Amino acid sequence: MKIQRAFLYWLLLCTVLVSGALGANAQAGADVPSLMGGGNFTNGEVTPQVLAQFKALNTVGAKMCRINVYPSVYLEKNDWGKPNPRVLDRVMEEAHRQGITPILLFEYYADYYKDIGFGTKAQWYNLGRAFAERFRPGGAWAREKGIRGASGITVYAAMNEPEGTGLGAEKALPGLGPSAYKDALEGLADGVHFAERSLKVIPGGFKNPNARRDYRLDGLGPVIAPLLNDGKLDGIDLHTYYDVDHAPMEGRYDRSAQANFDDVKKACGINRDIRFYATEFNYKLRGPNDTQKKPVTQEEAAKGFLTGIWDNLGVVGRDGSTSVTALAFPWNIFHDVSKDPEYGMNIGLDPWRPTPRGKVLAMVLRLTAGMKFSRLDPRRGGEYVLRGAGKTLWVWQNRPGWSRQSGRQYMLRNVPRGTTRIEIYGWEGLRRTVSVVSGLTAVPIANLPPGETYLFLGNAE
Repeated sequence: MKIQRAFLYWLLLCTVLVSGALGANAQAGADVPSLMGGGNFTNGEVTPQVLAQFKALNTVGAKMCRINVYPSVYLEKNDWGKPNPRVLDRVMEEAHRQGITPILLFEYYADYYKDIGFGTKAQWYNLGRAFAERFRPGGAWAREKGIRGASGITVYAAMNEPEGTGLGAEKALPGLGPSAYKDALEGLADGVHFAERSLKVIPGGFKNPNARRDYRLDGLGPVIAPLLNDGKLDGIDLHTYYDVDHAPMEGRYDRSAQANFDDVKKACGINRDIRFYATEFNYKLRGPNDTQKKPVTQEEAAKGFLTGIWDNLGVVGRDGSTSVTALAFPWNIFHDVSKDPEYGMNIGLDPWRPTPRGKVLAMVLRLTAGMKFSRLDPRRGGEYVLRGAGKTLWVWQNRPGWSRQSGRQYMLRNVPRGTTRIEIYGWEGLRRTVSVVSGLTAVPIANLPPGETYLFLGNAE
């Protein structure tokens, strides 16, 4: 009997480990459109604006979205004892119908503290458990709707950009601070994992590495490092807004998403190979009337945005070659540039009419449908290779500081046999096509102006 029990325990342990590994690797094995999306879809509402946003995601080719909810919505009557997951039912049904996979962000700001309090570890546990039990794949919501398969929420986050809001070490308010922040995230993670161990929990996105070169995250990073090291938290969400003055990419690599990710892990004592999340990134546009700072044209912003897309998509772990990006969401697909001139990516939402940066995003998603990373070398070569759907795509970050071989010529290596042509893309689309001599496995591409990112698409795997 003891042998039988031991065997059953071993079988159960193997099942848990395998299912956990599959959960961790499922997103890493997704094609590029399945890693990209946009936000926000706020408070579970399904309005004409929300429907237009879903339509825009399908137009551009992105497959994910961020649902964000505020305490007045995720709690009934602001009562921490009454989580209110059913409020998301309608937006979840619409996401399922549209083929979009949501992640969920619980918003919280310090100015809510006087009205509703912060919530204890046990209360955050109850919140996470209630929402995860309802919306995990195969959870209560899916069963009620007769939905089978992977439809549901697998990533749960809390407290967007918490630095300097009373949660960090610098400006802690009475009742708040780093220890309360850690307790909340640990409680949320424990509750979510009670519902399903393979679900992922992360802190809401951090702004300080990009904005202030603060890699300790206002003192919050070292405090939650144990939760990242033991796997309760799956990874770190970093917001990267490239800017010619405050976060430049021109001639330097230290403000890249990859560099920020590496520096945060080092500064905070994170020793596990965690995953990278990006729920906000963009390259800042500056109009000619901005007399205080250097203007940035639509063309320059589009060039920088293309570099930023691959910077966020192609983040690697400790070994320098294994992809750890779980998702990458630009900000903001849904904003009209007339109302958000710095980061808006459309000139009309319904139908979606893109700005140059919006066109860059649509181009990347169109070219990479069905393609996955097969090689990554962002730290040294500034290079990525993707394969799938009968194609090979080489990406080169041809910027000083981003690639050891920046210049005017690039050598495509390991070109699959059967490739007859290479299409060369820049920020504005297809620039030219190069014929490939039969049998060649290395193809030089010349006349490439430096200072931008290039995509080379071959027509055979």
